[in-house]
Amino acid sequence: MKKILLPTDFSEVADYSLRYAANLAKKYNAEIVALYMIDREDAFLTRQEAMQLFENIDYRKRIEQSFKDFLNKDYLSGIKVHTVIKRHVDFTRISELLEELEIDLIVMGTHGAHGLGGMFFGSNAEKVVRTSKVPTLIVKMNRSSFKLDKVVLACDLDLEMTDAFEKASRFLKDNNLDFDIFYVNTPEDFMSTALMEKGIEKFSASLNDTEENISEKIIMYDDYNIEAGIYNYAKKVDADLIVILTHGRKGLSKVIFNSYGEKMANQSATPVLTVQA
Repeated sequence: MKKILLPTDFSEVADYSLRYAANLAKKYNAEIVALYMIDREDAFLTRQEAMQLFENIDYRKRIEQSFKDFLNKDYLSGIKVHTVIKRHVDFTRISELLEELEIDLIVMGTHGAHGLGGMFFGSNAEKVVRTSKVPTLIVKMNRSSFKLDKVVLACDLDLEMTDAFEKASRFLKDNNLDFDIFYVNTPEDFMSTALMEKGIEKFSASLNDTEENISEKIIMYDDYNIEAGIYNYAKKVDADLIVILTHGRKGLSKVIFNSYGEKMANQSATPVLTVQA
C-alpha cells in the first residue's frame, strides 16, 4: 500500500477519516492524497457555472485555506500528504482519478447515527463503493482505536465473485493481514453440510490462484439473514475489519445499502472494506 486517497469535505467525519488514514499511512509507510471535488452544495450548478466557480481565484483560495486548516494535525507529522482539487460534478468520476494518481486504497467516513447509508457525501460514497476498482475502507466516527489484528472476509460462494475474492485476498496478503473466511447460512438459502462442502469445493476450484485452497478454511455461521450474520460473526470474534466483496449491485454489496443493512451497520463500529471485481 503506497497511496491512500481521502475524499474530503473538511467536515468532522472527514477529519476522523483523516486520522484513520494517517494510522494506515504510518503502518505501511504510505502517502495520503486528500481530494476535494466540487459536489454536494455545488451539484446544482451547470457545467459552465461549475467551471467558472472552480476558476474563481477567491473560491480556490478558500479551498486552499480549508486544506491548510484540515491538514494542520500533529498526527500527520512525518507523513507525506498531497492535496488535489477537481471540478467533477458527478462523484462517480472519482474512478477516473484512481489510475492517474496510482491509488491503492480509498478511505471514507460514515456518521455513527446513520449507518453506512449516512456516509459523508451521502449517496456519493455509495457511488464510489459501487464503481471503484480500488478497495474502499468505510470507517465510523466513533471508532476509538486503530488495530487490524482480526480481519474477517464474508464470502457467499457466488462464482461471479471469484475475481473479487482473489483481489481481496491479494490486497490483504500484500499488506500482511491474516484473515478468516466465513459464509452465512440462512433459513432462506439454507445449505446442508454436504451441499456446503460441494459449494466450497466448486468455488475453490474456480479460483485462478492455484495456491489458494480455501476448502478447509471457510467457517460456516448460521443466522436468520446475511446482514445479521455478517455483523454478529464480526462481533463474536471481535473483528477489527470486515471485508465485503462487491460486483456493482450484486454480491454482498447489496447488504450494506439496504435498510436492514444500514441498521446492522449502525450497531457495529467495525470498519468495512469493500472490494469490487
